[in-house]
Amino acid sequence: MKRLKKLLVMIMMALLLCSNVVTVFADETGYQTASDEARDRVRGSLNRYYTDLKMMNDISEETIKKMDKIYNSAMNYLKFANLSEAELKSYESQIEGYLKKYVEDDEVKYASTEKFLMLSNEVPIQSAEYNQTAFVVLSLINMGKTDIKDVVITPTVSNDIKKWPFVIEQAYDAQNIALIKPASTAEEAYANRMDIGWNFLVSEDVKTGCYPITFHARYYQDGTYTETDITTYINIKGKPENGKLTGDEEDEKKSKPRIIVTGYTTSPETVYAGSVFDLTVKVQNTSKETAVKNVLFNLEATVEGNDKTAAYAAFLPTSGSSSVYAESIAPGATYEIAIEMEVKSDLAQKPYVLTVKMQYEDEECTEYTDTANVSVPIKQEAKMDTGSFEVMPESIAVGEQSNVMFSVFNTGKTTLYNVKVSYESDTVECGITYLGNIAPGATGNVDSMVTGIAPDMGDGTVTAVVTYEDEAGNETRYEKDINLYVYEMSFEEDMSGDYPTEPIEDENGKTVSIFVIVGIVAAVIVVVIIIIVIIKKKKAKKHKEDLDLLDEDDV
Repeated sequence: MKRLKKLLVMIMMALLLCSNVVTVFADETGYQTASDEARDRVRGSLNRYYTDLKMMNDISEETIKKMDKIYNSAMNYLKFANLSEAELKSYESQIEGYLKKYVEDDEVKYASTEKFLMLSNEVPIQSAEYNQTAFVVLSLINMGKTDIKDVVITPTVSNDIKKWPFVIEQAYDAQNIALIKPASTAEEAYANRMDIGWNFLVSEDVKTGCYPITFHARYYQDGTYTETDITTYINIKGKPENGKLTGDEEDEKKSKPRIIVTGYTTSPETVYAGSVFDLTVKVQNTSKETAVKNVLFNLEATVEGNDKTAAYAAFLPTSGSSSVYAESIAPGATYEIAIEMEVKSDLAQKPYVLTVKMQYEDEECTEYTDTANVSVPIKQEAKMDTGSFEVMPESIAVGEQSNVMFSVFNTGKTTLYNVKVSYESDTVECGITYLGNIAPGATGNVDSMVTGIAPDMGDGTVTAVVTYEDEAGNETRYEKDINLYVYEMSFEEDMSGDYPTEPIEDENGKTVSIFVIVGIVAAVIVVVIIIIVIIKKKKAKKHKEDLDLLDEDDV
């Protein structure tokens, strides 16, 4: 790699030397150097090639830095190179070969990116002159694996003549493409390309140079709504007195006043689906010298739903307008965007992106646009309910068991995690019944056995406790009272002379009063005593008869 780098440096030096030689030679032999327009055309073509090369391939950061050095050196050289058109074309091919070799050495394939919609390299950069109508053509290709449908392309108009060198006469119509078929190679993509175009009148104030023209694209792929920007280029010849389009692009980017999002807050801090919250977005003018004015902020939430006829925004402003206006922001100053938003009630529990689109002007009324994103986490409130409780039997003695059965319903839109059921009372004990996770709309069934451990001295109430966790592990407790009476089994009268009066159940589950049981036992005892008395009387009578017989024998 070091040898290749040295070789490239030597090539660049040789080309620079050649340019000086060519200049002298041209003076003596009538050598025809290429025009400024030809140099600008080659620079624009090389820019397109390099942009597409990076877009279509997954290149490492280290390789991109090396390619940037080659590209920037070539672009600077092409500004002043005294070459013929044939030599310009040859030099362009050389630079393209160097850049492509870096990609091949990096051992990459087509990138798995969402930016599948791009321009074809087969369409040359167009040219136009001031006060003439230019027909700008976009040749769109699909480098993905699935169809791109319902494409809508809109010109991105700007008051900055460097970004939009045309006369703004009207609100330009959007162009529609129903379908762009996918492609796996450049040849197949070119065969499936779709061309659209617009007629623009070139402004008489333009300077001579190569201008970038940006279009905004919206489309659906695999049912997913996607937006992206597409940039093409046009070579424009302006009036001689207007001069040439000069200036280092990097310097222009540094001098551009920028507005960035520095943070945001919500009130309340936790935002639930179906609720209303106050959103405050903090932005800052990063320029230390330039103030911005006529600042318009437009907040657009993520669009939910795959069906374009049923798509909706995750957040909606309660006032009906999602735009906030600021008259000016001083250099380095901070501004707060405050807006009240309403959350859709059926959103899934996850973060949602809110795009902040910004339009503003500098002190010279040059218009700028920028975008930033904030991510707002939305929570779904966990909800649950229980069915009717079945307690069999509802009255047990100490040491006996009762069966408790009921259902737990997840009535919310988020999963209930680690659902557990336990019972709290001084009269019963039971282990924990674990139900696990319950999905939204699902049901968990509880079947527990509780054992009486102490007689109830109150109203016979036992508390059933259901606990569950959310995604963050926060536990929620749900309580419900059930009727389960526990008594001490005893037939002896206590010191006060009172008898237990609570009913009990027989083997068939029928309720029997304790007084009935005591009466039956007493009756049995009486019958047994009567039988014993009768038997004793019969034995005594028989014994007497036997004695009488013995007396007669003696006589």
